[in-house]
Amino acid sequence: MATAVFDPSKSQAGADTIADFLRRPISGDLKADKIPGVGAASIKALEAVGITTTYQLFGKYLSFKGEGITPQEHANLFYSWLKNDVKTAAGYTATVVTAVAEKLNITYPGLFDISDFDGET
Repeated sequence: MATAVFDPSKSQAGADTIADFLRRPISGDLKADKIPGVGAASIKALEAVGITTTYQLFGKYLSFKGEGITPQEHANLFYSWLKNDVKTAAGYTATVVTAVAEKLNITYPGLFDISDFDGET
């Protein structure tokens, strides 16, 4: 299946929502962690593919990072997995990618830079 293209401008979460998420500690509980874009339907879809904790979702994101994979390619791979395999709600897939990528970029600087996507669709 072709890799879908992540477009951060499609995120449904505002800057304040993402910033609040970035400041919060992670418990591991998908519901309690309130990842932007991850509601009850997404949690059910994630559980259907074996993702039952926030840590597993973060691990899945990290699993797409390999040598020579650019931040854009990395985000596209995670976006494609959410869209095609998990089948998250279309309107929230970009939100989930943005939230997870930004959160993990704090721990792994350079992993994601939203400015790399300026003007791309």
